[in-house]
Amino acid sequence: MIKLKKIILTLGVTLALASVTACGADKNTEASGTEVTEAVVETETASEIDTSSETETASEIDTSSEIETTSENDLNSESYTETETEIASETEVTTETENNTETETAQVVTGGHIVCIDPGHQTHGNSEQEPIGPGANETKAKVSSGTTGVATGIPEYQMTLNVALKLKEVLVNRGYTVVMTRESNDVNISNAERAAIATNAGAEAFIRLHGNGVNDSSTNGALTMCMTSSNPYNSNLYSSSRRLSEAVVNGLCNATGAANKGVSEVDNMSGINWSTVPVTIVEMGFMTNPTEDSNLNNSDYQYKLAEGMANGVDAYFGN
Repeated sequence: MIKLKKIILTLGVTLALASVTACGADKNTEASGTEVTEAVVETETASEIDTSSETETASEIDTSSEIETTSENDLNSESYTETETEIASETEVTTETENNTETETAQVVTGGHIVCIDPGHQTHGNSEQEPIGPGANETKAKVSSGTTGVATGIPEYQMTLNVALKLKEVLVNRGYTVVMTRESNDVNISNAERAAIATNAGAEAFIRLHGNGVNDSSTNGALTMCMTSSNPYNSNLYSSSRRLSEAVVNGLCNATGAANKGVSEVDNMSGINWSTVPVTIVEMGFMTNPTEDSNLNNSDYQYKLAEGMANGVDAYFGN
């Protein structure tokens, strides 16, 4: 009986212990479950935070990247535009410089000198008087109408203008700067004023074109005129004017076959005396000679005159 009670007591104790153990296990499980749940929540929260953070960060990075990319594109675009503009500007400058160089070279090759051409006379002469030189007491008519061709009936002022325009053409084609005292017959310019035109233009040579005339119709040939070495007005120009006169008459006669009558030195020509630059009067032929008059008014012959005188100008300037 006593043994049975002990067994029952032991069994009860065991069951009690088992119950206690089971309760503890349930509590531990609940506690563990709570911890797991909290851990899951924490994990999910952390995940959400991390995801949100990553999303925001990614968004910020993308936005920043876009901003940087846009800025770089803008900068590249601006840089490209500026570079293009600079290149274009440099190209324009270079082109302009090259063009200028070519122009300057062309002038150097042909001399680039300034030549003043005076087609002698005009439609109506002007008999008003002017001094034959600066400060001179002696006077002459300001300008005459010139002579007339015995064979053609063409006036000297027309023939000289026709030749002058051809000479201008030839000289310009050779690179010279040409100034004309007149390009029309209906003008009123005195001999002193014509010399002033050459001076004001900065001419380096003053070529005055004329046709000659004498009573003897058989007289022919070409000649030039300049001042004497003792000219009271501009003797300082004698050497250069003499050299210019020789070069022009030689060039003219070589080109046309006209008789060369050389250089005459005179001190009574207003157009010479008023000149401040090397000057020559070119008597291209005698309009009182029928053959020479016909030649002087022939276009082909006039071009020969122009070419020949231009050759003389080249020789004078050393071209």
